[in-house]
Amino acid sequence: MQAVIDRSYCLRHPGKIIQLFGLNVYVGMLLDKRKTLLEHLVDHYRKHATPASGALGNAYKCSALMEFRVARLYAAMAERFAEDADAAALFQDLSEEEMEHGRIMLTCLFHVTAGPDLCFIPSVRDPQVRNVVDRLRELERQVPEMDLDEALRATAELEGGEINVIFGRLLAQVDRAQLSLFAEELEASQKHSETVPRRIAELKQRAKARAMTV
Repeated sequence: MQAVIDRSYCLRHPGKIIQLFGLNVYVGMLLDKRKTLLEHLVDHYRKHATPASGALGNAYKCSALMEFRVARLYAAMAERFAEDADAAALFQDLSEEEMEHGRIMLTCLFHVTAGPDLCFIPSVRDPQVRNVVDRLRELERQVPEMDLDEALRATAELEGGEINVIFGRLLAQVDRAQLSLFAEELEASQKHSETVPRRIAELKQRAKARAMTV
């Protein structure tokens, strides 16, 4: 899976990127092909902007950390099934996508402002967040012993779970043109919602076929 907004998009729309994010960010994309736009933005904002503070800032930090933790979980699954090229590719793609989601939350951290419209401010003390963290911890312990079917069930659970709900609600609260661009690209691509279930189904079918031949 590609970055939410990759280098080729920036090259096709230089005016939009410069208008939204500034010349320095655009030049950075030209000079460093390894980083995604979101990576450049997070680096830029850390140096030149002030993040939201208090409960509001903590909500976006919490979401980012959960996204990064899921990314590491998928990376561990990719390593666990390294000998299965298709499975490893799926988990590596998911890991990279979750990293981008985490970077979106960090970008939101520098744009979100307190106001009456911000009605969703999750906390690490919330039961649903604590349950998510506990479940991630459990899955992390299980990865070394997982078979492929168990890993795919865990993937389906994560993709349809609370972490993505929190991400979506927090992103929707940030009314800034910069973040709207990422939200629009996520919605327009629809790659995640369409391809992940299909790839999971294909891997399950192939694993079932292999088991029948043993």
